[in-house]
Amino acid sequence: MPWVPWIEIDNDETEREEAKQLFHETRAPGGGVSDLVRITSRTPTVAKLIHELARAVYASATGLTSREKEIAALVTSAFVGCVH
Repeated sequence: MPWVPWIEIDNDETEREEAKQLFHETRAPGGGVSDLVRITSRTPTVAKLIHELARAVYASATGLTSREKEIAALVTSAFVGCVH
């Protein structure tokens, strides 16, 4: 059975100007847009706020390497039942 997304999201080829602007403002230095921004892209104001909160939390977490932070996020997501 093929994957059927149940959350409508915008992609890089979207015609919606507000989504294009959101992707431009939140694009990582490596060129990618986070999954969190894509999932909330239909509500750009909310997406921007969530993106800024995530960046602030991630940046202020001290004592862990980037890899350890990603592992902690993965374990936490699995623990709370996140399917993404």
